[in-house]
Amino acid sequence: MHFTLTQHTQDFLQYCRQKGHSPGTMAAYTQAVRKFLDYADAAGVTEAEAVTRLFLRAYAQQVSEALSPGGAHARLRPLKTFFNWLEAEEVIAKSPMTRVPMPKMPRQVLPAIDPEQVGQLMTAALHSRLGVRDRAIIAVLFDTGVRVSELCGIHLEDVQAGGRIYVRQAKGGRGRVVPISRSALRHLTKYLNSGRPRTRLTQVFLSDAETPMNRDSVKQMLERLCRVAKLPNFTPHTFRRGFAVNYLRNSGDVFTLQRIMGHATLEMTNRYAVLHDDDLKDVHRRASPMSGVGR
Repeated sequence: MHFTLTQHTQDFLQYCRQKGHSPGTMAAYTQAVRKFLDYADAAGVTEAEAVTRLFLRAYAQQVSEALSPGGAHARLRPLKTFFNWLEAEEVIAKSPMTRVPMPKMPRQVLPAIDPEQVGQLMTAALHSRLGVRDRAIIAVLFDTGVRVSELCGIHLEDVQAGGRIYVRQAKGGRGRVVPISRSALRHLTKYLNSGRPRTRLTQVFLSDAETPMNRDSVKQMLERLCRVAKLPNFTPHTFRRGFAVNYLRNSGDVFTLQRIMGHATLEMTNRYAVLHDDDLKDVHRRASPMSGVGR
C-alpha cells in the first residue's frame, strides 16, 4: 500500500507532537509542510518517492526569493527534518534534502540585556507591590538562561539542594538540570519564604493564590518594570540571550553553555553566543596561550 505525501506529513506531525515539541515549533512545522505540499500538488508530485533533489532545490530557490534569509531558513529547516524522518522510517532510501543548500544566515548580534540593566530592573522592582517575586523572576531568568515557558513550569519540588533547578517543561520534552548561583538563589528563597502566597498550587511563580504565572504575565511584568526603569522593552528572551553572552564573557565554555540552555545542537547555541569585537578581545586576553610567556 502506497501512502501519499500528504499522509506522510500527517504522520510526521503526529510524531513531532508525541516527541513533545512546543506549540510554537508545531505551528512552524505545520506551516512549512503545508506550504511545501501546496507546491508539490501544483507540480503533480503526490508521493514521497517522487520528490527529487532537483525538485527541492527549485522549491528552496523559490522560497529564498520570496522570504528573508531567516524566513527562508525557518521554512526549509522543517523539511530537512521531515525527509530525514522519512529516511529513518525507511519510506525513502535517502533524504533528497541532503545536498539542498540552506540560505546563509547573517551573523547578527541579537538584543541581549546586560548586568547593569538587570540591576536597574531589580531596583525598579523594589517599588513594586510584588517586588520580592519580580526580583526572583529577574534573577532566575538572567542567572539560568531558562525559557519563559520553562520558568513558568518550575514547581516547588524542582528547586533542588546544592543550587540546582530541574527544568521539567523543556523544549522537545527533554528535562534537564540547570545550576543557579547563590545570589540568584537568595532572591528565589526570599520569595518562597516570604513573598509567595499560601496555596495548594505547586508552581513556584504565581500571579495570585489561584493563578500560576504564564508567558504573558511574565512579559507584562517586565514591560511594566522597563517603563519604571526607563529602559527599552526587554522580553523574557532577551534575558536568555543576555545569559548566554555574559556566560561567555565571564570565560564560560560553549559546550557547557549548550547543556545549560538545553540546545540539541551546538549550532543553535552559537546563534545566541554572538559576541561583539570588544568581547572577543577581552576573552582572548584572558585565555591567550601567550599570557606569561617571555616575562
